[in-house]
Amino acid sequence: MKERETFMTITHKWTLVCDEVRQENNGKFIVIGLYTPNLAIPQIPFTMPYLTFFTCLETDRPGDFQFRMKLTHLESGRTVWEGFGGMGVKQPGIGVLPIRLPSVQFQSAGVYTFSFTLVDQPVPLFTTDFAVILNLPAQERGGPISG
Repeated sequence: MKERETFMTITHKWTLVCDEVRQENNGKFIVIGLYTPNLAIPQIPFTMPYLTFFTCLETDRPGDFQFRMKLTHLESGRTVWEGFGGMGVKQPGIGVLPIRLPSVQFQSAGVYTFSFTLVDQPVPLFTTDFAVILNLPAQERGGPISG
């Protein structure tokens, strides 16, 4: 008789896009520079020192997981950032994973997609989309000038 394979279930609950996430000594997280929903930059090209995807996942059992991450400009298909990582889950339940990407360079405005894929899976566990917009000063937009 063949043994039944058991698969670990990991589900994505939510992801916040922000500049940075810090954790206090008491375990609480501080989210800094939350984007709701657009990421406004002053010029193109623009390099952000850090871009963080604060992600909540739920799993049904402990284990070690390897994953791939990719940030892509949706219109051109150009990969902006790519990386690999791992996480150890000590007990079933909900956990958070701050994913901090260093030196993200935006070459154009538009929609970007962050994808998170477990190494042994063919499709991403989740994707998060956000728009990068050019934030021109008021006088360059044709807005009122105060004096």
